Amino acid sequence: MRIKNKIATALLAVCCLATATSAYAFSDIQDPRQENIASYLQSQGIIHGVAPDRFAPSEKLSAAQGVQLLVNAMNLKAANGGTASGSKVNIPENAWYAQAAGIAADNGIPISQIRDWSSKLTKEQFAGMLHKAVTATGEYPIVEMYLAVADDDEILSENKGAVQFLLLTHIAKLDEQQNFHPKQYISRMEAAEMIYNARQFIQSKGPQDPGESENDVSVQVKKINDDVNQVILSKSDMPNPGYGIVVDRIEFISGQKAVAYYHFTTPEPGKIYPQVISTAKASFYVDSKYKVSVIQSPGQVELPISAPGIDKKSLK
Repeated sequence: MRIKNKIATALLAVCCLATATSAYAFSDIQDPRQENIASYLQSQGIIHGVAPDRFAPSEKLSAAQGVQLLVNAMNLKAANGGTASGSKVNIPENAWYAQAAGIAADNGIPISQIRDWSSKLTKEQFAGMLHKAVTATGEYPIVEMYLAVADDDEILSENKGAVQFLLLTHIAKLDEQQNFHPKQYISRMEAAEMIYNARQFIQSKGPQDPGESENDVSVQVKKINDDVNQVILSKSDMPNPGYGIVVDRIEFISGQKAVAYYHFTTPEPGKIYPQVISTAKASFYVDSKYKVSVIQSPGQVELPISAPGIDKKSLK
């Protein structure tokens, strides 16, 4: 299912969340960016303050609050459009969060391990749940790379993929020492920031359309720096090193998307090549804001590749 552009459902919180004010301002959030995020989410009915002008950003998020937040923010629905089951997990039948918990279970959010719904969520627990909530809205291609995390050894193996996904999509971030702090309890403000980033990611990227790229070549995206990615096309099992790949041109289209056209080349006549199985490769650089797909072309038109936003100095 895809997330809708406007989500009007409201986050129910444990006893302490009041109705939102029309001013959309919290006096206890000092950082301007965080205040804008909280005000936006409040205006969308996703979060509320603990008082008309207080958000309590440093308070820790409970399991019940986190599940309700994820379901509402991602606009998740019960399986088959029916009533959420709730029988799959330990959910009190008449709890205020029971419906959201059942919907979360229907969408694969890992909540079966929750025994005390008033317990606080750690950052890695919330990361695992948020990853499942995002991917429940559609399939999203991401850069195939691994980001080093200083405290990676503290992250449970079942949560490592989720943390990498959130870091690669800029939904989550590391601190200055490259730590994620997986065992720390997540605060209301940290959760709000990640939810905001997740919604921005979904609305800007959108689920991948079928048939967007051809499978004749493997495509790897390598991060050069924050502004530039290197896109590498490769084809294995070629008869000898004389076979190659040429990128003909790159077309930049709306929605920050780019399409690279390529063709295969054959050995040069009269030249002798070692008869060994080889891998043909070609690469180009592109602004990191573009999502790249590839299409095989006849190879008759070879126009210069022009990648807007790329400065040669930025590749250093």
